[in-house]
Amino acid sequence: MRQLFLFLSTFFFITGLFAGNQDSVKPEMRAVWVATIGNIDWPDGPTTDPEKHKAAFIRLAETHRKNGINTLVVQIRPCSDAFYPSTLEPWSHWLTGKQGTAPANGFDPLAFMIEETHKRGMEFHAWMNPYRAMHVLNNGYLAPNHIIRQHPEWFVTYGDKRYFDPGNKNAQA
Repeated sequence: MRQLFLFLSTFFFITGLFAGNQDSVKPEMRAVWVATIGNIDWPDGPTTDPEKHKAAFIRLAETHRKNGINTLVVQIRPCSDAFYPSTLEPWSHWLTGKQGTAPANGFDPLAFMIEETHKRGMEFHAWMNPYRAMHVLNNGYLAPNHIIRQHPEWFVTYGDKRYFDPGNKNAQA
């Protein structure tokens, strides 16, 4: 009897170890990078109509889900502008066509994208560009509250783009 007890205890202990290892293995991340700058991947084009943005994102998410992708990495801050409501940065002109102009009806694209991604059993990761502040040197499209208009001394120009100067203490803060 004692040998049977020892055998069963050892058996359950060992099988428990292996079962625990299998349960703790996280599924492989199969991700897609979704660029918003220049409307590369999403949105299809600038508009203030939330229904067009919603339909385009659902198509994109559904296509990637069907292709075996389980994670979307979506650019939500391409050039010190935002695809979400922000008190610090203006709405992106790639979303609505004019930087600083919000989508209609209080639409929050970030909240919508997270919800739709999760509905499909996928992970959502937000991708922010921390340094790029202007894609093409043309102040004409910048909203009055864009950081470049408020603090031009915080930036450096490289090619046709402007970036936060990582050596500038005020830009760092």
